[in-house]
Amino acid sequence: MPIHHKSIPSLSALIFFEASARLGTFTKASKELHISPTAVAKQIKQLEHFLDVTLFYRRKRGLELTNEGEQYLVHVTQALSILSDAGHRMKHPSQSQALNLEIGTCFSHFWLIPRLDDFRSRFPNINLNISINNERNMTQHGLPSYDVAFYYAPIDSEQKENYLLFDERMLLVCSPDFLAKNPECRDLSKLWQQPLLGIKDAPSFWESWQSWAQNTQLKYQSPTQMMLMEDQIGVIQAAINDAGIALAWDWHIAELLESEQLIALTPPVECYENAFFLSRSQVGCSDDAESFIHWVLEQLAVEKQLNLNNLA
Repeated sequence: MPIHHKSIPSLSALIFFEASARLGTFTKASKELHISPTAVAKQIKQLEHFLDVTLFYRRKRGLELTNEGEQYLVHVTQALSILSDAGHRMKHPSQSQALNLEIGTCFSHFWLIPRLDDFRSRFPNINLNISINNERNMTQHGLPSYDVAFYYAPIDSEQKENYLLFDERMLLVCSPDFLAKNPECRDLSKLWQQPLLGIKDAPSFWESWQSWAQNTQLKYQSPTQMMLMEDQIGVIQAAINDAGIALAWDWHIAELLESEQLIALTPPVECYENAFFLSRSQVGCSDDAESFIHWVLEQLAVEKQLNLNNLA
């Protein structure tokens, strides 16, 4: 089947579009691509003219993808990832390397491991070495031992090779059986008297029950029934098993809400100060790191588009 080359824009335009969509501003894209913001904006305008669609809304806070932009980003990310992987295979046709990942338990348990089969089928020559670190902060400098790390950090972190994965949105959840036995738990004025689930010795820079209360403008009180778990996975597992109310990040429990193993007691609250990132180090197998990061971003773009379609 012949390729209709007249419907394919320039590769540079696609690279500029992907970077702008991922980073949220032409300025950040220009820094990554080492060109001027004006040049990026001009390329995007030409791409929109070529496609005869508007790809971005230009907001004061930055760029926001239109519905057409969201759909196009999925295909562009897939295409660039395929091209990147093909180039790597040409350079290293028989090379099998290990990509060193430093990630948190939640990213590993709730997001990465359920999707590893897809990654292996797409990139059979990339082996993953996974190291768990829940307390890595993006403000710490240098990743000499790892190719890619998962970080929780201030939203305005300006560090090269950072890729924003998840904004910070938190909500309260419990199991259907817990809610049936404790219907009053929907009344936030009685929240602090309910069985609550928390993390023992959580890092100080993590969001907490206190910071969640502040963001929801709810007066914090010392809970009368607080069960402390070793980590967030334990908290979520305890909530599934009817032990109490959990404070959770939305991306941790999206599939559990969809399968109705958990019930949302509150809408997600935007915390604005922090976010979750991947960061690529300047050491190690950068081609494989780029393939992994683009695969993650592609998965998120596809999921976001599916969610938009379900809302439509």
